[in-house]
Amino acid sequence: MTGNKRKSTRVDAGFEAYVTVGDVVIPVATKNISLKGALLEGCDDCLVGTKAELHIPLSPAVRIVTEGEILRAANNETAMIFSEMDELSFTFLHRLVQLNTKDPDAVNEELMEIFEKL
Repeated sequence: MTGNKRKSTRVDAGFEAYVTVGDVVIPVATKNISLKGALLEGCDDCLVGTKAELHIPLSPAVRIVTEGEILRAANNETAMIFSEMDELSFTFLHRLVQLNTKDPDAVNEELMEIFEKL
């Protein structure tokens, strides 16, 4: 079977960010991001199954904060799936993905699928 199994639109996003696991703060960089998760560089000590928070400062006053779980960690790349975030963080994330994709309508369709599951 070939092809991309992912259903969510991912966009390249080279943001400086950090992951918190308990009281430990780990600086990372985002490689790509979607409405459902992110691929990170630099989280070498992140273990699969670990619950974590991802903080992406967009400006001094604006940040995306998500809770999630580490799904995969290998070769200096860590995949994180999001499980929770507040409405403001989700709004910023949605806008970030929508503005950086070639197909903004696909992102809106994904958003509607998320709302239908609620």
